[in-house]
Amino acid sequence: MGEAVAGKSAVGESRVGEAFFSALAPTPASAAEGDLRHRLAQIFDVDFSLNAVRVGRAFFAHHEVWPDIVIAELRVAIEYDTTGRDGLEHVGRREDTDRRKDRLLRAAGWEVIRIRCGKLQPIGPWDISAPGVSKKTVGRVIDRLCEIRGDLIVECYRRRLSLT
Repeated sequence: MGEAVAGKSAVGESRVGEAFFSALAPTPASAAEGDLRHRLAQIFDVDFSLNAVRVGRAFFAHHEVWPDIVIAELRVAIEYDTTGRDGLEHVGRREDTDRRKDRLLRAAGWEVIRIRCGKLQPIGPWDISAPGVSKKTVGRVIDRLCEIRGDLIVECYRRRLSLT
């Protein structure tokens, strides 16, 4: 597995499959994404500041993609998809773009978990259908991480509760 590079934003400084911080990445689109990131940060001791993954082929003129949540230590990207206010997000051409992004990530050695809300159907092997971010949804994400990388590897990154 490639190491995550915090602080590097120039794609030329990173290898395909490497996670890094990119100034080009858009800000989180919804409060739910931030809530999911916060809940996962309470559970896992990983660097949630990374926001990009270097890919081998251009994605909208960039050799990087910007998942909603990057878990570089496990090489897993998490996307939170809703139909949006107008019911048009992540459907039709946007869904095709999501599939392309997922293919680029997988080609770079990553897996993708998409949390698909509302009437959105799963588009990948690890996707989760959920009504929104909840304790149950987070539990299902953890289950998927364990399926993808194995219980022992995922457990290595779990925060330990202090008994003192």
